[in-house]
Amino acid sequence: MNTTRLEEIVNSLDTVSTEIVVPLRGKVIDEAAFSRLFELMDELQDLLCDEKLMPKKLVRILFHIYTQLDMQAGYVRKDETKIVFTLYLAKMRSRMRGVFGENIHQNTGVKELSAKDIMENSGFTDLQEVMDELK
Repeated sequence: MNTTRLEEIVNSLDTVSTEIVVPLRGKVIDEAAFSRLFELMDELQDLLCDEKLMPKKLVRILFHIYTQLDMQAGYVRKDETKIVFTLYLAKMRSRMRGVFGENIHQNTGVKELSAKDIMENSGFTDLQEVMDELK
């Protein structure tokens, strides 16, 4: 394992976590910050694939982001916003499984879909229909 790169990623995650969590309190998803988070998590998946132990700070940061996203999703009132929060929760869960060694779809070419992609390709006209289908 490249410990120097791991430390750099953890430090970047610490910064990104603030960029994500603060807007969440206002029920806002910072897409750019989440994009950076997911890029870092993808790199972590490759970096840590054979590791049995992970730095506590890394686990703390990822857990903090996930729990804040989950908690704030519970306070969202607008259906469209709730759906976006739910989709980001699903992406976060998927990435966390990958980082922590439970990558179910490894090397299968599975593409992540947005709610917009699903609506355009499924005939659904309402975001709530999409969410009901994903349950």
